[in-house]
Amino acid sequence: MLLGDFNMILRAAEKSNNNLNRTMMNRFRQFVDDQELKEMYMHGQKFTWSNERTVPTLTKIDRVLISVDWELENPSYLLQALSTRVSDHAPLHLSTSANFCPKKRFRFELFWNRMEGFEDAVREAWVCDASIVDPYKRLDALLRNTANHLQAWGQRKLVNVKTLMRVATWVIHKLDVAQENGILQREEVWLRRTLKHSLLGLAALERTIDRQRSRLKWIKEGDANTKLFQAVANGRRTKNYIPYIKHGKEIITDQERMVDTFTEVYKQLMGTAHAREHTLDLQFLQMEPKELSSLEEIITEEEVWQVIKEMAPDRAPGPNGFIGAVYQ
Repeated sequence: MLLGDFNMILRAAEKSNNNLNRTMMNRFRQFVDDQELKEMYMHGQKFTWSNERTVPTLTKIDRVLISVDWELENPSYLLQALSTRVSDHAPLHLSTSANFCPKKRFRFELFWNRMEGFEDAVREAWVCDASIVDPYKRLDALLRNTANHLQAWGQRKLVNVKTLMRVATWVIHKLDVAQENGILQREEVWLRRTLKHSLLGLAALERTIDRQRSRLKWIKEGDANTKLFQAVANGRRTKNYIPYIKHGKEIITDQERMVDTFTEVYKQLMGTAHAREHTLDLQFLQMEPKELSSLEEIITEEEVWQVIKEMAPDRAPGPNGFIGAVYQ
């Protein structure tokens, strides 16, 4: 990892004016490419240095360059630019243990429908209060109940794939060491062989989960645990992470509080429905009125099925976490 002040930039957008030394910029970019380095995404500011003049020159000359191996070893990194205070440079704060997912959201996992007891779990969860008569509200309640039940059921059935893999790997290593010092017992040979088969299955399962949760739709399932996949997935997560927001005079860093604030502001922006006091005279504006009664028509079953067929089978198009895969 390289950290510090290089007094040069990688791109023209990293300087607030066009007074560029393109020769040095190209040499620096070539150095980064030759060393196979990757720039860490920086939150907070676009530039890190100012000449402090009335019309300042702003540049980004402080950065963090990392290798792919370092990124895979430290996937939960977060880089932030802090206040310059009395300096002309913005100090950089690097954390390697950022909490990106404080609240786990529901995601329907593709492998669930291959596990024993899946149909029974769905059948048990697909219930709601009989007092709910509106079909849309009933569907919403059914999906929410099913999501909560399946999430708990999946955790009980699978526990944690990575933990199981670590335990299996540790036991196999101990048996490998024991084999060097003597012949293994028949039960130990059976355990070692069984754990290796289990590891293959867990590794395939882990790749399926990683591929489903990524946005790389072109990637093949067998490639879902490569360095390229992990680097792109980590980079997207880091770039999309919001470390804090400012609401009025309040600086909010708690993730749940940020969710509540976004929801509150969104509701205020949307407002509430009410009768309009004024309307537009389209004839005066020489505009022909359009027939919009079709917008109020009930959605047909054919239209619903058409939307379902166009959905990506392993992606969740909405916030409820359910995917478009057809279970048979």
